[in-house]
Amino acid sequence: MAILDDIKLSATTHSDIIGILATIIGIISFVPVVLGVYKTKKTNNFPVKMLVLALISNILWVIYGSIVNANSTILAGVLYFIIYAFILFVKTTNK
Repeated sequence: MAILDDIKLSATTHSDIIGILATIIGIISFVPVVLGVYKTKKTNNFPVKMLVLALISNILWVIYGSIVNANSTILAGVLYFIIYAFILFVKTTNK
């Protein structure tokens, strides 16, 4: 049984690494958007409804990740939540 446990642990570790790598790449792809919003305060391309739905979606991903113990899903949900919350904050405070 120890061999099977090692294989299962290895698969979990690999899936976590892939998930975290996917999260990092996804967040990096948002850096130009976040910097643009920060510098210009322009959020025309982000409707409030879309931002609210994105925030709700990411809260649900964090909850789901917590239930199934998927650390990469939790990490992605939290980081994307922060990004969308920042954009919504800029949008609602710079009218």
